[in-house]
Amino acid sequence: MRLDDEGGEIDVEMTGRSDIFLFEYGVVVYWGFTEEEEKRFLKELARFENEKLADEDVEVEEFNYYITKSYQPRIYNDFITLRDGSNYMVKLSISHALAQSVKISLFEELVDNTIEDTQDLPEEVALTGKISMNRKNIMKSIGELFILRINVNLHGSVLDSPELMWSEPHLEPIYQATRGYLEINQRVSLLNQRLEVISDLLQMLKEQLGHANEEYLEFIVIVLIGAEILVAIVNVIVDLIAAEKF
Repeated sequence: MRLDDEGGEIDVEMTGRSDIFLFEYGVVVYWGFTEEEEKRFLKELARFENEKLADEDVEVEEFNYYITKSYQPRIYNDFITLRDGSNYMVKLSISHALAQSVKISLFEELVDNTIEDTQDLPEEVALTGKISMNRKNIMKSIGELFILRINVNLHGSVLDSPELMWSEPHLEPIYQATRGYLEINQRVSLLNQRLEVISDLLQMLKEQLGHANEEYLEFIVIVLIGAEILVAIVNVIVDLIAAEKF
């Protein structure tokens, strides 16, 4: 987020403070840093990263903010208004909502990609009655879908109100206002609906895997029965040959 000099009665002395907030689910929120400073910090932070995202998967959101006594803390038209640039608790409450929004954006992208990659499977089942994927690829797809659902549903800190709101209830209004502006509740609801689609697809893949196992077992049984019949025929022939000799 960049400093901006538009709107309100800006107290220049209060805009000089810069803050960084790091969240355990892999989001960093900057207040008052240049882009070069942000990149330099991320480079230093890289040594502590786990499961680093590919560059094309990184989500970035930018807002302007300014300090003014004219308004209470709020977010409007992508501008964040603060009354006190040194109050890091207000910044932290807003940062929680911003960080959640960025993480949800990543989940939305992952869900969209998963649906796009698998959208042809239902049509294939409708046309042929089965999926052309082999057992290994089916298991890999099931594993990927499970990982996606786990990541979305077990990141409580992403979807729920942070514990800070319980210990500092006076920060709840600005946090909720920011969540409302970013439409987090609506996006989470839509995300869960899409996850239901993925859940149905997961069930279909599991059923297909079960059918594949049944077909494999049926094939083995048929082979065993054929072998038994063949052995019986050979025994009969051997007995007939032996009887003719005597």
